[in-house]
Amino acid sequence: MPTSRPIIAIVSCHKMVDGQPAQAVYQKYIDAIQYYGGNPILLPYTAADSENFDALVALADGIVLTGSYSNVAPMRYGASHVEEKQDLNRDELSFKLLAYSAESGTPLLAVCRGLQEMNVHFNGTLYPDWREVEGFYEQHLEDNTQPLEVQYQPVHDVIIQPEGKLAAFGDEWHVNSLHKQAINKVGEGLFVEALARDGLVEAISLIEHPFMIGVQWHPELNYAQDGFSKFLFTEFIHYASQTKS
Repeated sequence: MPTSRPIIAIVSCHKMVDGQPAQAVYQKYIDAIQYYGGNPILLPYTAADSENFDALVALADGIVLTGSYSNVAPMRYGASHVEEKQDLNRDELSFKLLAYSAESGTPLLAVCRGLQEMNVHFNGTLYPDWREVEGFYEQHLEDNTQPLEVQYQPVHDVIIQPEGKLAAFGDEWHVNSLHKQAINKVGEGLFVEALARDGLVEAISLIEHPFMIGVQWHPELNYAQDGFSKFLFTEFIHYASQTKS
């Protein structure tokens, strides 16, 4: 009997578990999708294989590109610096999912690393480390000496642009911020949905798409309490449900 919940495919990342390589997704992403009415499934990097990809993504009514400790590979956006925390298989799968979503109209929510992948996919570029760029002053990077529950709490405002898809929520909000890479040149066909007060790009959308939205912060942490998180996940699952129907 088919499920009434939209199926949401979540990209997996390479992790080491007990000294062995694994494909993993943080539980909070799974819980958030489940809470708002989605049916989460996890996509390993092997999903990018050409003979498997079309069949697997055809199952999905929506796609989530999660945050990660790894960063987008420099070669993806024409940079040449040394990036220690890479996950090339994650890159390959995410970029294929972005291309699929853009062509098919499948709703896609991109978080932190996912936003950066989204921007690069559409020929945008990144700052490898926003701290090396003059003018950014907000607290965009977590204090890793603090407990995780403290690191993930809101630390700065985002100003929501009135012409965008997120304007239905409001004009500003207080968000958390845990990232080193950040958007430099905005990708082609993308709209800047929200900015930090120091000008750093905090949210983007694909203009010619029902729902492809990337956010630099982490809405999945307080998904059941935070007002903006409620809006993002509710809208995402709504559009995914329409795809299913």
